[in-house]
Amino acid sequence: MNKIKIFLLYFLFCTISSAQVTEDKTKEISESNITSGLGNDSIKHYNPTIRSYKYWTEEHPKTIFDTVLTLDKYYKNRNYNYKDSFGVIPFSNIGQTFNPLLYTTKINSSIDLLPTGKSFNLLGAEDIRYFDVQTPMTEFQYNNGYKQGHSLSSLFTHNINSQINYSIQYKGLRSEGKYMEQLASNNTLLMTTNFHTRNQRYNLWGHYMVSNIDNEENAGIQFTENFENGDERFKNRDRMEVNLTGAKSKYEKRRFYLGQQFGIIGSGENNYPISIKNAFSAESTHYTYHETETLNTFFGTQEDMFDADNIKGHYNTKKLRKLTNAITAAFDWSDKLHFEAGLKYEHLEFMFDRIIDPSITHPKNLKDERLGAVGNLTFNWKNGIELRSEAEAMTGDEFKNSYFLDNRLTIQPIKDYYIEANLGIKSRIPSLNLLYNQSFYKKFNYFTNNPDNENIIQVGGSLRIKPFNTQVSTQFFTITNYTYLDEESRSQQSASSLDIVQVGLKNTFQYKKFHLETNLAYQKVTNNENLLPLPEFVGRATLYYQSKVFKDNAEFQFGVNAYYFSKFRSRVFFPVTNEFRLQSGTENYNIGEYPVCDVFLHFKVKRMLVILEGQHFNSGFTGYNFYSSPLNPYIDFRLNIGILWYIFT
Repeated sequence: MNKIKIFLLYFLFCTISSAQVTEDKTKEISESNITSGLGNDSIKHYNPTIRSYKYWTEEHPKTIFDTVLTLDKYYKNRNYNYKDSFGVIPFSNIGQTFNPLLYTTKINSSIDLLPTGKSFNLLGAEDIRYFDVQTPMTEFQYNNGYKQGHSLSSLFTHNINSQINYSIQYKGLRSEGKYMEQLASNNTLLMTTNFHTRNQRYNLWGHYMVSNIDNEENAGIQFTENFENGDERFKNRDRMEVNLTGAKSKYEKRRFYLGQQFGIIGSGENNYPISIKNAFSAESTHYTYHETETLNTFFGTQEDMFDADNIKGHYNTKKLRKLTNAITAAFDWSDKLHFEAGLKYEHLEFMFDRIIDPSITHPKNLKDERLGAVGNLTFNWKNGIELRSEAEAMTGDEFKNSYFLDNRLTIQPIKDYYIEANLGIKSRIPSLNLLYNQSFYKKFNYFTNNPDNENIIQVGGSLRIKPFNTQVSTQFFTITNYTYLDEESRSQQSASSLDIVQVGLKNTFQYKKFHLETNLAYQKVTNNENLLPLPEFVGRATLYYQSKVFKDNAEFQFGVNAYYFSKFRSRVFFPVTNEFRLQSGTENYNIGEYPVCDVFLHFKVKRMLVILEGQHFNSGFTGYNFYSSPLNPYIDFRLNIGILWYIFT
């Protein structure tokens, strides 16, 4: 019922907006009548181009909607979350998690309650798009799922006038999956607005978002031999027994965000080099795991649980409320220099919905008032040297000190040759989801007292050679107090550092209309490898043919995509906290060392891009030993359909 109300509201909103657009256009045409030298009246029509439709984020300037057919769009639009999946391996149903294959981190100091399993279909404040369109625009994104499952995103945006824009987007996903107890149900409602005065002195932008990422959790299949033997009886995956029934995880995030900027000192028309900026954010996050239908014994017997006689009581919920306000002063010198610095305040309140076991010293909530300084710098000199730097330092009583520094330098010593270097330093407590957990399973009921900050140093660089379409990159990571889930699915922090080195090579080769793109990554955990098992090699190669047809009115790509990673002792997905844990001594699961091959047709007609893809077409003849994580098989062969459609009216 709520979804129907949202849809009706959306339809009414778009109808009113379209009516307003028609009225505005009629007014524009009537006011643009001009008399020619012969005395006849003519009407001046406005003909928008692709440059009339732009969007921007807080971290990136305005850019036009790119409707060119490229391989990058194939990599993104084939996935339900519209992100390139290189470096991860998806689970066997859309709307589920991905297993990370390459180590990555965001250099920031934000404290959050974010399970790894819920992080792949979530928009951060830095991901939100704001729009500037001269006529109404609609964007549709579609992907099919399993058993009549679908993912559909519909976005409508409109400039009420040259100063005010709004957008509304609803993204819904529902897919049953091939295995039992695997239903995924995700939805996101996002509304944005932005406004500026005619002289650009005052700017305002903001959004409201509510996301729900809900999943049935089955903890994988019970008998892996039934899958690996290729037994015809179990080709129908519904017949395979799973480890959990009636288990569900729910994640909800709500965010209200408002940014404002006011020019203090002007210099020329619509130019204010000195300004004051304010950014306010209010967020609430809920994570719940519960089992309701039957009493599972996969994680323990009745004696291992609380409230064993009341199955409806088998749930646990944790919440985080966060208020953030930052006020900064900014200085801009054309597009050469931007400097911004100021103060930031943050209120955090982490809480449990109840206390399950009074004998364990669980405080029902933790509160912290945090204060600190923020700043960023962008320096661009003659387009040959560009430096981007961002820093933050905050302190509080409960969660102690945190800070980060992120520096990125780009140099162009010779035309079309680019050298990039980066240095990142971060110190903060890890995700609250790892540190604190209440569970009706006694052994998963824990509270980490006085956790140490997880400290990360990232150093690296890359060389991009445009004439040869080649990029070589290297990254080094050193992590102290690395936080992880051990074999018992309990939070631990390492006593010694964890070191990682990564080397990547990306290249595109073209011969006439044939293209070969390769992306290779070597990775080695050189210290404490047992705490973060990862494959040493991840590779992807795509061979395709691209050409225009139908008198250049359409364009297509036809090719084969292959994905591979080396064998490794992967972590196990733990549904109670939606994190990955280490394998125990009695487990011996290795995944990888199998190719995943897809054949695809990717074509564009006007402003519609369509993907028809036979995913994992080699699954029936290369052996049934393909897993996304231990006990969780990767997908069998499936027909994947992806559509991205822009409608400019």
